[in-house]
Amino acid sequence: MIRNNSELRKEYLVSIVLAIAIAVPSFFMDLKCGLLVTGMALLLILVRYIADRKRYNRIRNLSDSIDQILHGAENVSFEEYKEGEVAILTSEVHKMVIRLREQASQLLADKRFLSDSIADIAHQLRTPLTSMNIVVDMFSEEELSDEKRFNLLSEMMTGLNRIEWLINTLLKMSKIDADTVFFEEKEYRLADMIKRATDTLAVPLDIHNIALKVQVPEDATLRGDMMWTCEAIGNILKNCMEHTPEDGQIEIAVKDTPIFAEITITDTGTGFDPDDLPHVFERFYRGKVAVTSSIGIGLSLSKMIVERQSGTIRAMNREEPEHGAKFVVRFYKSKR
Repeated sequence: MIRNNSELRKEYLVSIVLAIAIAVPSFFMDLKCGLLVTGMALLLILVRYIADRKRYNRIRNLSDSIDQILHGAENVSFEEYKEGEVAILTSEVHKMVIRLREQASQLLADKRFLSDSIADIAHQLRTPLTSMNIVVDMFSEEELSDEKRFNLLSEMMTGLNRIEWLINTLLKMSKIDADTVFFEEKEYRLADMIKRATDTLAVPLDIHNIALKVQVPEDATLRGDMMWTCEAIGNILKNCMEHTPEDGQIEIAVKDTPIFAEITITDTGTGFDPDDLPHVFERFYRGKVAVTSSIGIGLSLSKMIVERQSGTIRAMNREEPEHGAKFVVRFYKSKR
């Protein structure tokens, strides 16, 4: 211990010199006094040596434990010390190790999630690309009629639009994940936001003969980012439209209170399978009643947008007066 520690050698050397400096004069005064002083000095040096050796062994054990962790050991426990600097050091190192293990576990989970997401994205892109490749091959047929050619072109445009929507949505989600999106804090009328969200779906709703009923108080206002909120509501409406049969109905109702603004969206479609309800807002999750073209990220993006604005979103089955899906989005006017 002393041989490997230069500072400790200096301290013991100083202690011995001081002991000699005190003991020698005491011998000139009295032999018994000299022996007593010398014995006490040696005893103090011995007590310090035992204490230093014990502390040194603790530090060495702590160092060995840290070295095992650095080399990948998982089940390494630290000795428990009740007091002293070594106990404080051990406690802090123990906290640090727990934190590092949590971070390593989170990084591993993020890595697996990224791998699964990339696989899902590749699968979602492969489907329309395969369809478009088939369409391109069919275009090369010489006896292709104009009507068939127009239908193939329409199918190709549908595939391109699907790929574009997928890429744009994934970019938006990645920006929110990376905290690079700035949500504005401006007051806007809920009626204006609902109108903007429904305008983009006016044509497909008319094609499928789906009625849209909107009940929004004209004086209802909310403070937040209107464009991002419009994106969230639009994705919910798109999901409702995809699962509502022809001659069905989608209803939007807004409840404005001093504490929160609540947007309820219901449809007369197929609703949710009970097993799917806990997973509705999970990324790339497709329920048992999902349509073929469903990708499973629209509702996930809506949830991210709503929660980043201190809001909540819930999905459930509508029971009265008829079956269908029901979404309840609530924005609190006093940010939590």
